[in-house]
Amino acid sequence: MTVRIGSVPYLNSKVLIYGLEPAGHTPDGTPYSLELLPPNQLAKKLAAGGLDIALASVIEYFRHPEYTLLPDHGVCGAQRMWSIQLFHRVPLKEIHRVALDPASETTNALVRIVLEQQLGLKPQYVASDTERSLTDPALAVDAFLKIGDPCLRLAAHAPGWQTLDLLSQWHALTDLPFVFAAWLVRGGADLHGVPELLRRAKVNGFAYADGIAEAWHTQAGISRERALIYVQEIVRYDLGASEIEGLREFQKRLLGLGLLVAERPVGPPRL
Repeated sequence: MTVRIGSVPYLNSKVLIYGLEPAGHTPDGTPYSLELLPPNQLAKKLAAGGLDIALASVIEYFRHPEYTLLPDHGVCGAQRMWSIQLFHRVPLKEIHRVALDPASETTNALVRIVLEQQLGLKPQYVASDTERSLTDPALAVDAFLKIGDPCLRLAAHAPGWQTLDLLSQWHALTDLPFVFAAWLVRGGADLHGVPELLRRAKVNGFAYADGIAEAWHTQAGISRERALIYVQEIVRYDLGASEIEGLREFQKRLLGLGLLVAERPVGPPRL
């Protein structure tokens, strides 16, 4: 049986999937496959049973009580996250219309928490069309959300737009880290040797951060030096006690905004 693994294609995941090929074998000889998809497509494929485990947006964990978390791994941040930015061309207090990023519902929820609960705003949210937002005043979009490598690239090519780091705002509001993605395991999936495969990938990937920055900085649209800082210092990869507390706080705020229909226990991750 082949264990089907899914991940996002962004620079922030390269440490966690370091050394994994499109097809290979785990340390115990179990065959695996790896597919790279944007967060929204990854979530749909996991829910449809097309993947056994995926580095997916954490909001999916709350929506699917049959999912479990793989311990110790995640795409997390402490006080800033260069690849999760709200671009705005008016002062924050004058934001009335915000275009969301269809790639990830976790960050769409985070922008609502920041704007409504941290900044006290009540904007209208619309579907994203970043390219037209930059060029077509008729859209009347005051701000738009962008995530991942597209955000890293756009930050250097969006004249007239300022940026708001959503993680810094989350930290100011909660004094907690934020978990953007984690390894979510489909109910009933047998992972065999995949947990050890992913543990080794993370250890080796962080040790080889310099090589990751060298290999991927051009695709991410940033300098090699900035990519190395991003991989080594900005993105955090451990899902520990403080990150679990951040997950609990995120769920509480999702419930408060009516973005979840039910609460689920969030404890130490286990299979």
